[in-house]
Amino acid sequence: MALDLEEAVLGAIISESSAMMFVADILNPEMFYTEAHRLIYTACQELSISSDPMDLVTVTAKLRKNGNLEKIGGAYYLTQLTDKVVSSVNIEYHARIISQKFMQRELIKLSQVTILDCHDETKDIFEILDTYETQRDNIVNHVSAKKEVSQNAAVEELIADIVKKAEMGVKEVTGVDTGDKGLNSFTGGWQNSNLIIVAARPAMGKTAFILSKVISAAKSGKKVGVFSLEMARSELLTRVVSSETEIPLEKIKNCAMDANDWNRLHSRQPVIQNLPIYWDDSAHMTMIELSAKAKRMKRLHGVEMIVIDYLQLLTTKAKDRYNAVSDISRGLKVLAKELEMPVIALSQLSRSVESRPGNSKRPMLQDLRESGSIEQDADMVLFLYRPEYYGIDEDEEGRPTAGMAEVIIAKNRSGKTGTVQNRFQGEIMRFSSWDESTDSDVITDFSFVNQSAQLPSNDLNHHANWDFESKLPDDLPF
Repeated sequence: MALDLEEAVLGAIISESSAMMFVADILNPEMFYTEAHRLIYTACQELSISSDPMDLVTVTAKLRKNGNLEKIGGAYYLTQLTDKVVSSVNIEYHARIISQKFMQRELIKLSQVTILDCHDETKDIFEILDTYETQRDNIVNHVSAKKEVSQNAAVEELIADIVKKAEMGVKEVTGVDTGDKGLNSFTGGWQNSNLIIVAARPAMGKTAFILSKVISAAKSGKKVGVFSLEMARSELLTRVVSSETEIPLEKIKNCAMDANDWNRLHSRQPVIQNLPIYWDDSAHMTMIELSAKAKRMKRLHGVEMIVIDYLQLLTTKAKDRYNAVSDISRGLKVLAKELEMPVIALSQLSRSVESRPGNSKRPMLQDLRESGSIEQDADMVLFLYRPEYYGIDEDEEGRPTAGMAEVIIAKNRSGKTGTVQNRFQGEIMRFSSWDESTDSDVITDFSFVNQSAQLPSNDLNHHANWDFESKLPDDLPF
């Protein structure tokens, strides 16, 4: 409580009509502790909104008209408030303390409700967590709301930002690096608060594509959280190892590696092990659980990008599939805005792609499976297309399609759409720019590893924890 400050603020408002403008955007009636003070402030607000004079007489008349004069203790109590005021110089400072006291009370109430909910065995723990975090954020936003900004100030701020960027030099990548110059030219990198959908038919390489992007982001020093609802963490990590060592995936899975393969695996172990990637391979996850876990990753580990594989495997309370997918896509967009980071979700496409004849199997927005809300909520939609998969040996221009992959930017809310040519190396499950040499993505320099992102040994369960030496044959050349 801060009753003395509440009395001082109300007294100053009644005594000096200009005092209201200093506290109007800080205080709301519910922030006052006593009902009397809430009623008095409401009356002052109403007088201010209607541009009526503000003094002891008008406030008394307003309270009488509202039927609240006796509830606050009569005109005598208002007189007492004005008698306690020396100056309104510090009224804004006092108002902010009142708002902070309100926040403390609301957090206490929220905590008490959360404790009771936790003792209720019928309630889902992740729903409790989501409710707690949402209401906690609402309290903070309620007290720390941004003030309105004039056109003059807004433009001045924008120009200053443009000048600052110009002085730093033009940057192709303003978001999280995609690792692909062609894709960066369309997107500027994965942008904060954006929901990016990567969609394709099964076996087109969605997981391989997104893992390539996860690795690129991690190499640039960004911390990435990966939620895999389909594949186990060990499967994903095996693909990462194959891509980064260029040892064919089948050789790793079947332990059919020769001495040279083992040597490459061993030499690259420190780099792969210390990529700032955090994995969660929980099989059954609701949108509420995902949101809670993503917020936890950001809070505990400073994650800067979230990846979900894949969207349709998340569950909601919606009874039909259309509404379920709509809830999920909307929830992911809200999550991206709340976390202020890119959220990339993989998505399946409908079978309608397969029914189209000949070379017309490139995905289109209407092929997004089960819900048009995915297209509506997404800031960007990417499709993957490999003509080779459909037995198409040559493209429309007569070029061989072996290893060719198209990344089709079908929707881009903040930029242009188009197609980026990629190379798909299926034996090592890697996507790369078409114009890059085969060896361009091979790790030969370990200096990119962000040493500050390395975790202490007791947190290794969030990273790939490799121990190849204990499993190697004795006759290997190292």
